Formats: sequence, C-alpha cells, structure tokens
Amino acid sequence: MNEKPDVLQIFGTLMKNPILLSKTDKYTLNLTDFHSRFEKYIFDAISVLYQKGAKKIMPIDIENYLSSNEVAKKYYTANNGREYLQDAIELAQEENFDYYYEHLKKINVLRSFNKMGFDTSDFYCEDPSNPKFTDINKNFEKLTISEMVEQIKRKLLKIEHDFLKNDVSETRNVFSGLDELIEESYEGADIGIPLQGELFNEVMAGARKGTFCLRSGGSGLGKTRNMVADACYIAFPLRFNPYTMKWEQKGNSEKVLYITTEQNFKEIQRMILAYLTGINESKFKYGNFNKLEEKVIAQAKKIIEQYQDNFQITKMPNPTNELIKNTVRENYVLYNTEYVFYDYIFIGPALLKEFRGYSLRSDELLLILSTTLKDLASELNVFVMSGTQVSAKADENKDIRNESSLAGGRATINKADYGFIMARPTKEELELIRPYTTKYGKEANLVSDVFKVRAGEWTQVRIWSIFDAGILRKEDLFLTNSRCEEVDMSNGVNFRYENWDSDEYGELIKKLNKLNEELI
Repeated sequence: MNEKPDVLQIFGTLMKNPILLSKTDKYTLNLTDFHSRFEKYIFDAISVLYQKGAKKIMPIDIENYLSSNEVAKKYYTANNGREYLQDAIELAQEENFDYYYEHLKKINVLRSFNKMGFDTSDFYCEDPSNPKFTDINKNFEKLTISEMVEQIKRKLLKIEHDFLKNDVSETRNVFSGLDELIEESYEGADIGIPLQGELFNEVMAGARKGTFCLRSGGSGLGKTRNMVADACYIAFPLRFNPYTMKWEQKGNSEKVLYITTEQNFKEIQRMILAYLTGINESKFKYGNFNKLEEKVIAQAKKIIEQYQDNFQITKMPNPTNELIKNTVRENYVLYNTEYVFYDYIFIGPALLKEFRGYSLRSDELLLILSTTLKDLASELNVFVMSGTQVSAKADENKDIRNESSLAGGRATINKADYGFIMARPTKEELELIRPYTTKYGKEANLVSDVFKVRAGEWTQVRIWSIFDAGILRKEDLFLTNSRCEEVDMSNGVNFRYENWDSDEYGELIKKLNKLNEELI
C-alpha cells in the first residue's frame, strides 16, 4: 500500500495552510496516521509549530525544530528532509487536500484491518499480475471508510450467522450520540421510504429501518396483496396508470426480501404483474389481453428484468425460528436487503418440532416468532413487516380493533413497533362515515385500525381507504378517531421522502418518457 503521494500532498498543504489542523470537526490527523518514523517526526514538527502560532511553515522551520533531537535529526538527514519538504510545498494541490486526506485514512483503515487478521484483498490489490488488479483498485477509489467498515461488519455477521448464537446488549450514558440525534432531527432523518397510502405513511413515518410493523386482518381480506403491493412500491420505481393510460414514477428502487409461507412463486409473480401494469390479476390467469395490455405487459417484463435484484422471493411453507433468522441474515449479507416482508406469523409443524420438549403454549410460540422478527430489525437495521390472522370476533369490537382481536392472543404484538388491523367496514361504520364519503366523493372498502405506534402521536385512529385487490392499488381517503369522527392531520408531519439523487432521477425520467413514447 503506497500512501507516500498522499503524505507528501498532506505535508505540503499543511505547511502552506497549517490552520487546517484546527478543523478537528473535519480532519482528525495524528501520529498514527503516518507509517514511517521520518513521517511521524515531520508531522509532529508541523503540529507543534502551528500550536506555537506559525501561520506558514517553511522547511527551515521544521529543520530547526528537529535539530534538538538527535534521533529525529538522523531520520531527517537520511531521508533528504529539506529536499523532500521543498518538493511537498511545490507539488501540493491545496484544492485536493480532502481527497488525499481521505485516501490516507482509507489506507490506514486497511492496515488496521490487516493487523487484526482480516482479508482485505477485495478492497485493495498490490499485485499487478492479478487480473482484477485494475477493477479492485478503481473500486477502492470510490469506497468510503464507512463503506469499508460496513463490508467488514458484513463479513463478521456472516461468521456470526454461521457459527454463533449470541444475545447482545448495550449500555450508554445519556449524552452519548445526542449530537447525532439532534442533527438527524434537523434533517428529518427519522423517517423511512414510503409504502402505499399517504395517511399510512403519516402515521408510521414510512418504512423506518430498525422497526417491526404488524398489520393483521381476517382471511380473504387482502393481507398478502397489501404486503406484495408495499414490497413492489419499495422495489420498483415505475408503474402503469390505467386511468391516464401512462406510466408514472411511483415508488423507489430498494432491495426487498419477500418470504411467503402460503403462495407459490407464480402467484406472487402474477400479483407483481397486476400491480405494475394496472391490469386485473384475474386476466393473468385466463388471458384475453387487448393490444395495449400486451404492450404494457411487455414493458412491465423489462422493468422487472431491470430491477430483478430488488425483489427476492423465498418460499417457506414450514418456517422455523432459525430458518427465518438465517434467511433474513443471508439476504442482508449477500444482497444488502434492508426491507423484509414475512407473510405471515403462524404456528406450523416445523416450529412445534423446533421447540419440542419446552412445553410452550401457542401464545409463547407466537411471541418467539414476533421477537425474532423484531430482533432481526434491530440487529440488521432493516424494516420488517408481517401479519397475523384475527379472531372471528374482531368485527364485534365497537371501538378500535386492537390486540384482543389477534388470533393467538396479545403476545404477538408485544415486540412490534406498529400495530394495525385491517377490516372491511361494517354497515354501521359505513353509516357513521357517510358525511366524509360524501365530502370526498369516494366510499371506503377498507379500514385500518391503528392500535399501536411506539414512537408517534397517531394511535387509536382509523385510516379509511379504497383498495383495488385486482391491481393491488390503495388510496387513503381520510382519518377518524374511534368514534368515526374525522381527524384533522394538517398539523401533522406532512410526510415527505426523497432518496433520488439528481442523476438517478434524471435517468429514471428518461426511462419513463421512453416507455410512454412506445405506447403511442
């Protein structure tokens, strides 16, 4: 690893402008950043001279400072110190100081990794005969220190995932990380990317990493379809609008893992096609497409192909606690998957066999599963969504449907950050919300009762929506309290999330325009 050009540039710039040493919020240079004894003596001299008030440092200043130390003087002479420092001043490109600083830091990080026994050959290559020499080192230039550390963490996680089963706890004092939290608050960083439904996003601040959302409902209500739709909204940035007859930018381009316990791959694929094309899913079973639909399907196929790495599907008909952990961790390590959908929490024969001999009740087994999902969300800093069935008496509740409506009892929700129960509005509820359906000119066919929000004000409320199960599209209409009285959200968060940089978004709009041109 050759850091000498970096060091030369850093020394030259610091001699011209030693005040950079005071910018400790941006630069954190110290003796450990320099490899040779000679370099350490030079940096020490520059640092001391600046502390004594030097506004500009010349080679003679460093030479005079080192002259009182025989060992330092010896190293200075042996390395042609005066000539070296004159070259440093002449060659220094002050405008590129940030680059050389970052590059030196990255090399030192590599050295630290090597000392600890980590293989860094995929970060940096010193062997020109290696066929990957150019690609590896070109990538090294693009890597940040945080990305390097993250890759090492992933390697450790893979080892832990393969060989260890550890519980981790952490203790901090109250001030630790406070500056970061306040900075994030100013930036609005504590929100996640959107899911379907504007009001749904307002309530839970999007799909926030590190959180576990439990959205339950009765059989045949559309739990899976809602979940697939949300996964699509995260994974695919484009979808066809059957009303405007144009493709539109809706959604993101993030990596999703969808674990299905009931549906097969083809069923999930049909749902994805229905969502992307706006063509009723039933048509994908029986065919009979018109010419426009055939064009849109062909375009959707290209979109899926282009973003195929964004959507991984795992069929898990007999889930166990360990299988869920291994699957999620593996996808995180291999694909950097940060959004996980587990459809859905139930007690199967494999789970019973896994905990045979522990005499656990059904509610205790469900708690283990939900705890596993929450622990994975926290451990990997990923968003996890799952669901459960509700009891037959859920609609008898005259208030907000809550954990008492969950099949298997309250235990499942204990570890969740968000708890929702979806239901079809009853005749009584439809009558109560009549003024608002008249106001908005649309009648809701789905209500989501919000009974748990760990961090947020919007709890014990109801989100009224229209859900088209055939194309998996949802539109939120309005929000009410438990008495079906409209709740004004004008003082709310006003949820906004943009994660496209200008170049990415520009390319996306080009793709969008091309798709629509092809339809003409």
